[in-house]
Amino acid sequence: MESARPASATDSPGYSAAKEGLAHRFRPAGVLDVTGEDRVGFLQGQLTQEMRGLAPGETRETAGLTPKGKLLFVARALGLPDRIRLLLPQSLRTPVFEHLRKYAVFTRVAIEDRSDEFLRLGLYGPGSAAWAAPESVVRLPAHGEFSAELLVPAAMRAAVEAALEAAGSEPVSEEAAEILRIEAARPRFGSDMDSANLPDEVGLAGAISTTKGCYVGQEVVARLRTYGRVNKRLVRFRFAERAIPAGTALRRPDDEAPARIEAGRVTSSAVSPALGPIGLGFAFRDVADGDRLVSAEDARDSAVVSDLDPA
Repeated sequence: MESARPASATDSPGYSAAKEGLAHRFRPAGVLDVTGEDRVGFLQGQLTQEMRGLAPGETRETAGLTPKGKLLFVARALGLPDRIRLLLPQSLRTPVFEHLRKYAVFTRVAIEDRSDEFLRLGLYGPGSAAWAAPESVVRLPAHGEFSAELLVPAAMRAAVEAALEAAGSEPVSEEAAEILRIEAARPRFGSDMDSANLPDEVGLAGAISTTKGCYVGQEVVARLRTYGRVNKRLVRFRFAERAIPAGTALRRPDDEAPARIEAGRVTSSAVSPALGPIGLGFAFRDVADGDRLVSAEDARDSAVVSDLDPA
């Protein structure tokens, strides 16, 4: 049975405004607060990013790893006067809360799940620079497809929506949001990366400090960067005529045994009004930037590999 293919989204609500004006999208938040006098030292040993010197209002991309260097989670660490706030994909709030709470035993640290109190608001487009958020809304730097991201108290959603509407902002549909995310090559945990991946496979170099002290998984990361390289990497795909569905294995066009040889795999795909059929996924080590791969299911479907932009 043929897999369902992403539909064309030429008229996806909010797409044009996200490109040319002002648009927005609310999404659930995973928000964990780490408090206590040992919070910096505790997170220093748990996260890949340097936590010392994190100023109030400053954000840093980070991740948590297993002892084998595989991803447990990705997050943005937000400095606040009396705490460090971790902003996570909403799906990770409970496992990360339980993970950190387990390791916080016998430390002067408390972990609090405040996810239900906040929403994440992504702003799109050049018009976002001029939009002034109401008080009590924390404005975060640009990230991926978002020209800015805001942490909004859930109780303020109606007031913030009214302010956005007054400014002429358009809500972005789920379909348009996915297109914009793939255009920006922002990997999503659970789709383009998961606990099977090393951070360097999915372009998280900016979330890893190369100078800080010991953290969980550091030895694997350091050894890999010193003596080797990853076997696969996250890349962009430009599809020839139609989008290849997520989950499809890719092979080289001239492979004699395509059923046994996988050169890549699609993890996300969409049809962009601006770029046509596009996707994200993995290409293996010997696949170069610009190489063409074909679907292992239907060789008529092809994908050109494009390495992610340097961090």
